[in-house]
Amino acid sequence: MIQTGPGLKLQSDPRVRRVGTEALWVAIAIGTVFSVLWILVSVFVAPYNLYWAVVMASAAIAFVLLLGFTAYGSIRDGKRRYYLELTDSEAVLTVTDHLEKKKFTQMVLLDDIVYAEYYPYRDSRSIIFHTSYARMEVPLWPLPGMGQDVVDFLDGRGVPVVDVQSDDPIPDPVS
Repeated sequence: MIQTGPGLKLQSDPRVRRVGTEALWVAIAIGTVFSVLWILVSVFVAPYNLYWAVVMASAAIAFVLLLGFTAYGSIRDGKRRYYLELTDSEAVLTVTDHLEKKKFTQMVLLDDIVYAEYYPYRDSRSIIFHTSYARMEVPLWPLPGMGQDVVDFLDGRGVPVVDVQSDDPIPDPVS
């Protein structure tokens, strides 16, 4: 965390990984091995029943593609860095994607935020700012221990924060 002046500046920690990342990689490896085995079985079944072999191979290939997309998403999450700056008037989120070599910035004015949706769950901690012109999702899971600081900062500035875990009522939708 970097804090200067009346605002709040937060920077993601590159060492933080989502809970269960190691288990996810083990599951991807095991799934890939079994898919390769099913592809080999389909090769041996092909002389006896070509249609069944095609179905087995197609299902295994589709599953390997799904595992590939899951692996890519996990790698992409690990290669992103988040910078959140909250001032008395605005919230600015800058995402640096080191995998695709891109940088994205999104800003909303605090006065324009109708409400903020806070998800306190450990693996997907985030806050979503709802305005009439944007919906900005700020991932808080890579900012270890800073979720409550963000909620306290917003509460102190009069922004209504809806904690979805405590069944707070959601204000009228933004038109």
